[in-house]
Amino acid sequence: MAKPSEPAPPSGDDLRVATRAVKDAIANLSRTLTTGFAGVGVDVGREIAEELNEASRKLAASLDTQSRREARAAETRAELIAAARRVFAEKGYEAASVADLAAAAGYTKGALYAHFDSKEALFLAAVQCQQGEPSELRTSEFLASHDELGNVMLSLEAYLYALRHPEQRALLIPIAQTQLDELAAYVHLQRAGGSDEATGDDRAVAFGLAAVSVLGSILREILPEDAGITDAAARISQLLLAVLPDV
Repeated sequence: MAKPSEPAPPSGDDLRVATRAVKDAIANLSRTLTTGFAGVGVDVGREIAEELNEASRKLAASLDTQSRREARAAETRAELIAAARRVFAEKGYEAASVADLAAAAGYTKGALYAHFDSKEALFLAAVQCQQGEPSELRTSEFLASHDELGNVMLSLEAYLYALRHPEQRALLIPIAQTQLDELAAYVHLQRAGGSDEATGDDRAVAFGLAAVSVLGSILREILPEDAGITDAAARISQLLLAVLPDV
């Protein structure tokens, strides 16, 4: 069963009201101190103190409520992104519907729209989220495992999206560039062992390794095992790394 539609993150009205009440109570206390408690009487002074305590309590409660709402909103957003990564990898951006995306996360379409303005916004968030994850580069094999294949497919979908939607390329170019830069840095580290910046040769090899990784991961998944894709990818990777001169 889909989770109910959730409201957008709180507007802060309750918090503003509670904050204003505290300010008013403090202002009353300030006036009392200026006049002197003797001038207003003990009862009035007690009322002001109680007013300040009550306003402070309401402010604390409002802060706690807002904090819990924000935490829940962040959790819902993360669940929607995680589900979207799976759906976009399986169906592609164009074929995936908002209903598919919401259902995969266990939410209604209303809940999805409360956190993302559109399917496109959710897709870009899913791609950017993948970019923020640490990657493990393996010296022996650059192919994705079966469990990792979804990440490869989502990356490919991002590239296809950039081709079909040139108006959004500016958002995706840094992601693609960062991926290539990270691989070039890895290549440089393998042959130099230092912290110098990657060279043009490193970047060329990184591009070759990326191509082997993407195409090899796909072919290994769809071709029979005796096609030898794993061994071929490992051999090509070794050859690419071997052409670089030692630093």
